[in-house]
Amino acid sequence: MRLSRQSLRIGALLLAAAMMLPGWAGCSETTSDEPSSPQSGGEQQTPSDQTDTPETEAETEYPRDNLPGDLDYGGGEVSVFGWSGPNLVEFYVEEQNGEIVNDAIYARNLAVEERLNIGLTYHLEPGAYDQRNDWVRILSASITAGDGAYDISGGYSMAGASLASKGMCLPLTEREYLDFSMPWWPSSLLDEATCGGKLYFCSGDISTYMIYYLYGIYFNQEILSEYDLESPYDLVQSGAWTLDKMSSMAAGVYTDLNGDGQKGFEDRLGYITYSIYVDPYFFSCGLHTTEKDEDDIPHLSPEFTGEKAHSVLEKVVAMVSEEGCLVGNGAEQIDPSYNVFKENRALFTSHELTFAVNHLRDVEFTYGIVPYPKYEAAQENYVTITSFPYTLYGIPIDARDPDMSAAVMEAMASESFRTVSPALFENAFKVKYAQDQQSSLMYDLIRSTVSFDFGRVFNNDLGGLTYSLFRTAVVSQNTNWASTVKSNEKVLTKQIEKLTKALLGE
Repeated sequence: MRLSRQSLRIGALLLAAAMMLPGWAGCSETTSDEPSSPQSGGEQQTPSDQTDTPETEAETEYPRDNLPGDLDYGGGEVSVFGWSGPNLVEFYVEEQNGEIVNDAIYARNLAVEERLNIGLTYHLEPGAYDQRNDWVRILSASITAGDGAYDISGGYSMAGASLASKGMCLPLTEREYLDFSMPWWPSSLLDEATCGGKLYFCSGDISTYMIYYLYGIYFNQEILSEYDLESPYDLVQSGAWTLDKMSSMAAGVYTDLNGDGQKGFEDRLGYITYSIYVDPYFFSCGLHTTEKDEDDIPHLSPEFTGEKAHSVLEKVVAMVSEEGCLVGNGAEQIDPSYNVFKENRALFTSHELTFAVNHLRDVEFTYGIVPYPKYEAAQENYVTITSFPYTLYGIPIDARDPDMSAAVMEAMASESFRTVSPALFENAFKVKYAQDQQSSLMYDLIRSTVSFDFGRVFNNDLGGLTYSLFRTAVVSQNTNWASTVKSNEKVLTKQIEKLTKALLGE
C-alpha cells in the first residue's frame, strides 16, 4: 500500500515523540475573533521547574533544518511587518520574565539573531478580523512605494491571504532556503494552498497563534469513567474515533439539573460547543472546498456540493440535536457555552487550544484533548483546521533580499518547532511535554494534521461562503444542503475563478 506524504510525515513525528516520552499517563480569555456567519451578524511552569529531562537531551530527538552553517548577514536589520490582536505573544517579547512561553519566544528570537548574525525589528499594526482590511491597505501602500521597508510580512490569516491575492507577495516555492518538506511546515501548504504551483504564504510552528488556535475535542475524564465509556485516546490510536462514535457517546450523557424539562446551559450535557466550533467537522470528515486540476489551478470541489457533504451535515445536525447536546449562538451565549465544560458538566466540548489556557487552568477535574473525529474508520487521516486568528507569513515583493527573508523564516520555524511549540503545550496543559505520552501524542497528531484548505484560507476573497454555509446550516439545523449550495454555487465558482486569475497575475 502506498502511504500518503501526510501519513509518512505524521508517522515520523509520532515515532519521534514516542521515543522521547517515558510512559503512559493521563492529562491532568480571550474570545476568538472568528467572524460570525452573515446570518448571525492557574499555575505556570517556569524553566527552573523542569528538572526531569535535560533540555539538551530532549532537543536531540527533534530534526534540524538544512540551512548552511556559514550563513552570515553581517549584523543587518531584518524588519517584520506584523499584526496585533489577541492577548497572546506571537512575534517578540522585550525580555525574559520566567513564564515558559514568553521565555521560549525570547530565546528563539535571540537564537535566530545570533545564528544568522542579524537584528530583528518589528512593526505591528492592529490587524484582527475587524482591522484586517486596514492592515492590508497600510502594508500594500508601503510595498507599492517600493522602498523595501519590510523583509517579512506576518498578517492575520485572512489579511495574509488577501495580501497575496493583491500581488504583494513573492512565491515562497522559488526561495532557496525554505524547505517545505520539514515538519514545521504543514504538508497541506503545498498540497492545498498553492495556485499554479506557487505558494505565497506559509504558517506552522513559526506562528504561535496557529498552535494556540488549533481546534480539538476536549473530554472530561471523570464523566467518561462515570458512564464507563471508551477512552477517546484509545479510539484515536485505533482509528475508530469517528463522528458516529462521538455522537453515540455524547447521546447517553444528560441530566436535567435545573428540572425545567428542557436541555440548557445549566444541565449536564454530552456535548456543548459554540457555533464557530462546528466549522471543523466539514474538514475533519475529509471534505474539501476546492480541488486542483492538472495545472494546479483550484476549482470548486464536487465534494463541496456532493452527497458526502450532505451526509456530514446530517450527522452533525443529528448529534447537536440530541437531548444532551447543545450549540450556543450569539454573543450572549458565548460564556454560557464555555462554562458548561469548565464547570464539570459536559462530557465533550470543541474549542481551540486557547480554551485550556484561558478557561481550564484551575479546574479540579481531569481532561484530555483529541482531534476532531473522522467521517468513518476507513478514512486514512485525521484532519485539523485552525481558528482564523493565526498568522500567515510572506515575503513582500519589494523585499531587499528575499533569500535572506526566507532563511530567517526557516530558522524561526525550525527553532519554534523544537522549543516554542512544546512550551505552548506545557502552558496549556500544565504538564511537562515529555512526561505525558497520551496527551503529548494527541497534541502532535493535531498539529501535524493541520489543513490549509484553499477555500478556507482565501475565504476573505470568497465572501466567507466557504465557512458560513456549513456553519449556518448546522446552527439552524437545516439539512437541505443541496438547496443551500445550489443558491450559492454560481457566485462561489465565479469568485474562485477571479481569485485564481489574480494569483496567476492574469
